Amino acid sequence: MKKIIIALGLIVGMTSCNSWLDEEPKSVAAETFYNTEAEAAAAVLAPLNKLRTGYNTMNFPGMQEAFSDYAYGRGSWEPLSQYQGLNTTNISRANAVWTGLYQSIRDCNIAIARLLQAASLTDAKKNAYLGELRFIRAFDYFNLVRLYGACPLRTDENMSKYNLAKSSVDDIYSYILADLLFASANAPEISRIAGTPSKYSALSLLSEVYLQLGKYSDAASASKQVIDSGKYSLVSVSTVRDFDKIFGANVNNSTEEIFYLKNDNSANGNGWEYVMLCAHPSAKINGQKMYGAGGWYGIYSTDTNSFISEWDVKDLRKDFNLLPFNLGLGFNTYLMVKFYDTSAPGTSGAGNDFPCIRYPDVLMVYAEAITKVNGAPNADAMEKLNMIHRRAYGYAPTAASAVDFSLADYSTTDKFMNLLVREQGYECMNEGKRWFFLTRLGIAKTQIKKIKGIDVADKHMLWPIPETEFNYNEALDATKDQNPGY
Repeated sequence: MKKIIIALGLIVGMTSCNSWLDEEPKSVAAETFYNTEAEAAAAVLAPLNKLRTGYNTMNFPGMQEAFSDYAYGRGSWEPLSQYQGLNTTNISRANAVWTGLYQSIRDCNIAIARLLQAASLTDAKKNAYLGELRFIRAFDYFNLVRLYGACPLRTDENMSKYNLAKSSVDDIYSYILADLLFASANAPEISRIAGTPSKYSALSLLSEVYLQLGKYSDAASASKQVIDSGKYSLVSVSTVRDFDKIFGANVNNSTEEIFYLKNDNSANGNGWEYVMLCAHPSAKINGQKMYGAGGWYGIYSTDTNSFISEWDVKDLRKDFNLLPFNLGLGFNTYLMVKFYDTSAPGTSGAGNDFPCIRYPDVLMVYAEAITKVNGAPNADAMEKLNMIHRRAYGYAPTAASAVDFSLADYSTTDKFMNLLVREQGYECMNEGKRWFFLTRLGIAKTQIKKIKGIDVADKHMLWPIPETEFNYNEALDATKDQNPGY
């Protein structure tokens, strides 16, 4: 059974800390808190717990995967795959993501404000905890700005001000960069405990933000620091089921893990609800029920999707990610089975961790960034992509193989990027990353039209700001500040 950061009381000797932080967040700011290092450590877990129970449930990954070119939503998730904007049910899901991210930001802000005043901690200790918190806050805002665009920028300096206007996208990104630069300089070299961020979590996210902003040289530099650290490597596989060593329900801290949201299958309520969304009650893997409590099969794929049909069957990732199964829609459908948990006790009991940042993400960031810097791919960029591709076929990641891509065949930026677009989809399938990847490159509409034959409405490119934000935040005007189309 995985021992993870959910059990705050076991870690810091405060058995009621988790519920206290959830129910009385302002009490964190009382003078009785942050007087010891253990209390500071608990403060980092509070915003992580908000992510785990809000953003991390099924809403964010489920919606993102329904948007992808290779998958579809079923039932109440189907409108997402029609790309005309969010309907009422999915607006409610989007609202829950907004709430979870801002609750995490609130907990970060409270802890940052108090830690800055903590006289009992050395500057080095204080800055290490601040680095962790500022990484989490940057992670929250990076998701908010990509999902909703301009939004209120709530900080440790203005957190007592409820009525707050939207900040520009540029200002939000400037704030994210400042947080990540501080975190990369001050967060611990390695995670204090499973699931807390490190210096390399910050550098990895920093490289993604730089890539988002078109700062390719900076993205290459930040990702190269992670690669050159020698702290991460691809897990070798030789069979389809070997990928369970990376994504399995009882795996903790593989060599690919850079920043994951941790889950636990010891009891219902501790785990990852999204795994239930992907499962079918009658589906079996290795002769065992895919998910102990059944499944809702809200996300699926089909062999008529060209992204799937063109996928080489010798690529071990294909059989690992897709299980042929008749969902009642015909015999050409697949369940999305990267994440499964045969022992999960309930709807939110899966033990699979949510891989927000893993080593292949960094390799692909570097490969793209260095290609954009140079104006063409080089041997180093191709090697990073080949490492991932070799592993997919069961070869050693760092040794030349018979399946290697040739630089001569992908010698231009356009050819290399087309290859990267394909490989990113195969490598990161069902991780909630594809839609962000396609929108960042500006190809989401063309890719969805090419693969699914659907025109993506402009309003679909951003989620609506929740109605409750307009009801209670008097600095926002729904007639002016709501995102287009809603």
